[in-house]
Amino acid sequence: MKKIFFLLAIIIVAITAQSFYQTNPQNESIKNGKSIYATYCITCHMENGMGLESAFPPLVKTGNLNDKNKLVKIILQGMKGPITVKGVPYNVEMAAINISDKETVDVINYIRNSWGNKAPLMKYSEMALAKKDMVK
Repeated sequence: MKKIFFLLAIIIVAITAQSFYQTNPQNESIKNGKSIYATYCITCHMENGMGLESAFPPLVKTGNLNDKNKLVKIILQGMKGPITVKGVPYNVEMAAINISDKETVDVINYIRNSWGNKAPLMKYSEMALAKKDMVK
């Protein structure tokens, strides 16, 4: 009888843990970000985030993903002008993407936590400050 209660307890803990994982807002943000990336970013930066050398810069372990406010600005306003990523020069314009604040945060969280990148997640509450910072 004790074994049955013990097994039931293990099953309940496993179901609860799985439920938490599925409804964890952090995991949802990254999952949503992957879908947004597939819609707007994958054509240039590729599925693996490696971009195309000399055409579109990589997003994999570049160190260029640390500044969340800068990422918001690049996504929402686009970017032009030469940059160098991992010693390779790039000079292709990135068009602005017209997406919501939530979608912007989600795609940033996906990019900053994929392909070996590890960074703290951006919170939705940080978006207003990031947009205010864009004016500068």
